[in-house]
Amino acid sequence: MFYTLRVRIAVTFILLLVVPLVTISAVLTKVSNDVIGKSIADSTSQTMDQYAAFVNTLTRQVEDVANQVLSNEVTQKWIAAQLKNELTPEERVVLSAELRKYLSSVALNNSVVSSITVFDHKGHAIGIGDQVIRDASYLQSKWYDEFVNQGIRWAKVHEDPHQPNYLRSKPVNSLLFPMVQLESFRNVGVLKVNFLSAQLEEQINRIQFGTSSRLFILDRSGNPVIRQNGSDPPSMLGSEWETIWTDKRVGGERTLDIDGEEHMLFFRKLPVTDWILIVQIPRKELYQKLESVQRTIVWISGLLLIVTVAAAYGLSSGIAKPLSRLVGAMRHVERGDFDKAEKALPAPFAIKNEVGFASMVFHHMLKRLRYLIETEYQANLRRRDAEFKALLMQINPHFLYNTLEVIDGLAVQGKNAEVVEVTESLGLMLRFSLKLDSELVKFSEELQYIRYYVSIMKVRFHDRIDVRIEAPPEAANMTIIKFMLQPLVENAIKYSLECREVAKVRIFAAVGASRLTVVVEDNGKGMAPDLIDEIVREANPGQAQEKRDVLNTPGKRIGLRNVLTRCRLLYGDGFSVRIRSEPGNGTAVQLEIPALEEAQHVQHRDR
Repeated sequence: MFYTLRVRIAVTFILLLVVPLVTISAVLTKVSNDVIGKSIADSTSQTMDQYAAFVNTLTRQVEDVANQVLSNEVTQKWIAAQLKNELTPEERVVLSAELRKYLSSVALNNSVVSSITVFDHKGHAIGIGDQVIRDASYLQSKWYDEFVNQGIRWAKVHEDPHQPNYLRSKPVNSLLFPMVQLESFRNVGVLKVNFLSAQLEEQINRIQFGTSSRLFILDRSGNPVIRQNGSDPPSMLGSEWETIWTDKRVGGERTLDIDGEEHMLFFRKLPVTDWILIVQIPRKELYQKLESVQRTIVWISGLLLIVTVAAAYGLSSGIAKPLSRLVGAMRHVERGDFDKAEKALPAPFAIKNEVGFASMVFHHMLKRLRYLIETEYQANLRRRDAEFKALLMQINPHFLYNTLEVIDGLAVQGKNAEVVEVTESLGLMLRFSLKLDSELVKFSEELQYIRYYVSIMKVRFHDRIDVRIEAPPEAANMTIIKFMLQPLVENAIKYSLECREVAKVRIFAAVGASRLTVVVEDNGKGMAPDLIDEIVREANPGQAQEKRDVLNTPGKRIGLRNVLTRCRLLYGDGFSVRIRSEPGNGTAVQLEIPALEEAQHVQHRDR
């Protein structure tokens, strides 16, 4: 009896399921504190990293504003005036008024900055309201003393009476910059860039690690940088404070014993501001959910142990022979022999258990799979293949690679605005490319896609790109085939840059006599007459084979061939093309299609 298949299956089930289950439960309970606990700690660290990244981004933006102000011509003129004694009071007043106006403009145009003020070392302040005032009180302020004597550039939270009236009661943090003449590096005062502390407080108050967790931003002296609901900084750090600051890592975690209770201490350094982010969480609170999960695992493991033993004997009954036949049928399917697979299957309705149901489902699956392979599956493969090849033509991988290189270069240079502009344009281009529900788009949408493409190319080639678009308003809602213009514009820019210092591309559109005419003209190297004849001949009726193989055709101007072929397939005899070109004198491609309104529909080909 022991060697029967039923007994062997039951014993095998017990050995394969029960023993590993018991082992896993025991091991998991023992090591979960290290494995899952590390996951919890990593999650906490990731949250801190996200907030640290937010603070670094905010402070870098503030620092960029300070650099912008200091390097501006208006600021440097004012500094030079402070170093000259021969200027008249009237001239100094005019320069101060220009500087105040410039500071106000910069503050208004930067959402992260609340106010910008220039303080000299003589008690004068510029940038307050609409006037230049004398108020020497700031010479005794804490932020001024720490900056002058200790070199602390990032001031802790404080209220600045030198801000505009509506901001004086709002706590701010500040970046302090020496007002130096860039030519001689002579210092005449302090540039103070304020930003509302609420920008830091709102984000930090949203972070919750537990009911009694605490999160702080501290400076090197251990003082809080912002106000946090009346909480005091962690006084239990003691000698750990110096250990954290001397730690060469950007972030880490430590374990502290406070009044006999173990606490987890996570820290992240903010190198831009010389601040540090501290999170203190009781260990039992951090791992509370983990302990609950462990208890649940023990209970579930015991229950599964009982169920598994019972199921092993139940499942082993009556499945050996039909299961073997089912496996044999699967092997025939694996080799592609569907006829033998159907013969090898047990009778679908002869077995009244799960194996019988599996046999019945597998039998139906064979019939369905044969049908799909013979009809729909092959048709679907052809359609997918055609769509994939068309997509390959929509956005050049080299263009994507070059665009990413441009974004990388801009990011390294700290040109955040340009990075945002290029990334946004690329994202909108990709979104437009991935709309595969229709082959048709509005003419205005196609032109917008071209503008996104040109904006990226201008970031890459700067003044070497000159693209002009002229289209009447009535052409905006005309319906055209998708990606009709982009390959033409891409070719125009490419071949113009090969032989010209500036690629000049003109896009004209006109509506008349129920037709839409579009012309793409460049100043490139032109096309040979035989190449023009070949491309136009391929676009004419009666060249079906060439249309089908255009995506695989080697040679030049494949983007133009793709556009002409797709237009001919969609519009038929209603489409016409003219190409005017001379070697060395540029190329003009003129497309004429039926002028369809947005509300009209075009009958699509069966795929």
